[in-house]
Amino acid sequence: MTDSVEGIRWKIEEIDNQILDLIKRRMEIALSMGQQKVEKALPVRDLRVEEQVRTRYLARAKEVGISEAAAIELATLLVRESVEAQARLPRPMRPRKVLVVGGGGAMGQWLCRFFASRGHEVTVSDAQPGGGFPNVGLEEGVRGADVIAVSTHISATEEALRKVLRLRPKGLVFDIASVKAPFIDVLREGAAQGLLVCSIHPMFGPSASSMFARNLIVCNCGSDAAVGRFMPLLNGTGANVVEMPVEDHDRLIAIVLGMSHALNLAFFGALRASGFSYEELSRVASTTFERQMSISKSVAMESPNLYYEIQHLNPHNREILDRLIDALREVQQAGCDEDREHMIRLMQEGRKYFEVKR
Repeated sequence: MTDSVEGIRWKIEEIDNQILDLIKRRMEIALSMGQQKVEKALPVRDLRVEEQVRTRYLARAKEVGISEAAAIELATLLVRESVEAQARLPRPMRPRKVLVVGGGGAMGQWLCRFFASRGHEVTVSDAQPGGGFPNVGLEEGVRGADVIAVSTHISATEEALRKVLRLRPKGLVFDIASVKAPFIDVLREGAAQGLLVCSIHPMFGPSASSMFARNLIVCNCGSDAAVGRFMPLLNGTGANVVEMPVEDHDRLIAIVLGMSHALNLAFFGALRASGFSYEELSRVASTTFERQMSISKSVAMESPNLYYEIQHLNPHNREILDRLIDALREVQQAGCDEDREHMIRLMQEGRKYFEVKR
């Protein structure tokens, strides 16, 4: 006699609970491993071990009846949850006094929570602080701080940095702006005067639960000592850190942010002009279209002021967007040509760029 539908569902629910119990046990063991890493001052991530976990899941994918893609996704998810939990464990380090200038904003609050979670004493200097961290005057805060993070709008960062550097801080000073061109001279001047000045760009937003596996750019502004002072603040976070001269930053960001933002702005602009509603298009969406629509939807929810400043203040954006427009025109032409060789060549060039072999 076969089980009823409800009986089968009950068995699936029971197995789901067993899976969750095993995940809980796995997390507890991962935290125990994390504590060992803390005590032995080991890095939170071991890429070799992470690859071994993915390989194990991949090897058993067919046996357990799931696709290889699902096996890799599951392994990656479990590894990420485990390492993020390990990254949140406090590591012994000398507590610092941290001042976040502009700490009332979303990323400012993220910085406050990050530094506070690592045992540092955090204060804020902002007209509208919020978040429950003590608010102090700029001069008082700079005078007592070991670390000063400037987290203001891009257009306000130059003035904020000038005010901070004018006070001749003894501690490390860095900004987190997405565009550096408006105040590179200020950063360079501060470093030339012997101040501990560098420039940071977290390549994630305030919704990020941690830095684990996320990219963070550290810009050298002429003070190796400042970069050396900043790096230990990341110990145990699992962040992917890239160091570069501050002058190189905006040229790369024009592609990574400027072009990608513009592409998504144009995409949902074209959707609006199509005459079809979001609901109508969702009902017939392909996998590719659904992913692109999801990204564009998230972009539409972001701060218009931030997106304007990223487009407006980066001097390299115009050139990159001209290239994007040229590329779109070529795609249009390739689709209009009677000879399909043009489209084939475009696809082959793309595969070569991404090193995809067919």
